[in-house]
Amino acid sequence: SMLRSMRSSHRLAAALPRRLSTLPFATSLADARFAPQGAMHGDLWSYTPLANVLMETGKGGSCQRMPTFLGRGEKSYVIPHTASIIDACKQMVAQNLSFVVVIRPSISSGNTVLGVATENRYVSHGAAKIAGSGDVERSAFLSGWSLKDPVYHITNPTDRMMAVTPYDTVHHVVCLLRKKLFRHLPIVSPDDGGLRGILTVRDILRPSGALWSPIAHLWDEVPVEKILAESLLPGGHEAKAGESVCDRYTVDMSASISDAVQRMAAHKLNFVVVVDRADNNRIKGQFTERHYVTYGSKVADRVSDGKNSTNENICDHMAQPADMVAATAGMSGSECLDKMLAANVRFMPVTNKEGTQMLGVVTLGDLLEPLWERIGLK
Repeated sequence: SMLRSMRSSHRLAAALPRRLSTLPFATSLADARFAPQGAMHGDLWSYTPLANVLMETGKGGSCQRMPTFLGRGEKSYVIPHTASIIDACKQMVAQNLSFVVVIRPSISSGNTVLGVATENRYVSHGAAKIAGSGDVERSAFLSGWSLKDPVYHITNPTDRMMAVTPYDTVHHVVCLLRKKLFRHLPIVSPDDGGLRGILTVRDILRPSGALWSPIAHLWDEVPVEKILAESLLPGGHEAKAGESVCDRYTVDMSASISDAVQRMAAHKLNFVVVVDRADNNRIKGQFTERHYVTYGSKVADRVSDGKNSTNENICDHMAQPADMVAATAGMSGSECLDKMLAANVRFMPVTNKEGTQMLGVVTLGDLLEPLWERIGLK
């Protein structure tokens, strides 16, 4: 196992130079005179270098113990490359994170970034293990088999992860957000590959705790149903004959955890809504990537209880309807955006006013369309 861990760390390390040599590092734009093309005139926030944003949010430094958003408590955003998958799961759950940055100690920088281990990669890893094994092996996996594998298996190495430098600006981050919706963004030094800080979409779009002026109030009078009708969600039209977005994002309450995980991985979903097919698809709860990571972090408890994890019902591990992160019919677009940023999610289910029927899924990209237009990205 030690040899396997060393090989994994070498694979991660090998990817580092490629990423640092190809990352489009920007020159320092600390002076507003060097405003990026297309930036809003008079909006100094878009010209702000990320080093300044890190200082404002308190998310710079060693990243071992950094203040969270608005200084509430502390979180550890990094994990050593020698850690296992279950170590990463436990840390993400304990710190309430959707990712951990995998680092290797370095004399020059203190920590060299090797990649980012995410909840999404853990779901994909689990689905691949489940699909590629028989009943006995699948039960063993869900009971903890392979969770002691190196964290590399659920890590996006540096040549596939999205990262920026302290010299990039808010405008540059928004341009990246247009290309791919993300929840977290490592700030990496272009000189030594060391981690300098962590930013979230919330840090960028809610400076000082209020929505950024280009998107504030734009959706105040627009109901979420109208936004949903024009959603840019990939596959918003029929992905297969007879399959809608709601079909794709829902599973029956009789489903097992393995059923839900394989569906999430196959359709690249961050969550599934659990419904009762026999009761007109009435909503019973929501199962997210976080629930699956939490499930993995408690493997020792399941083994000691002697449970057959393969057959565990999803209803025992999901969020109840009252605890779902969801929008309801009649909610304004501005309320939806606030809710998504507060929960740091990119996709959110929309239900009827009673919260019993799913209407669709709204994305962060849908709500940021006016921003793309204002900075010339449309």
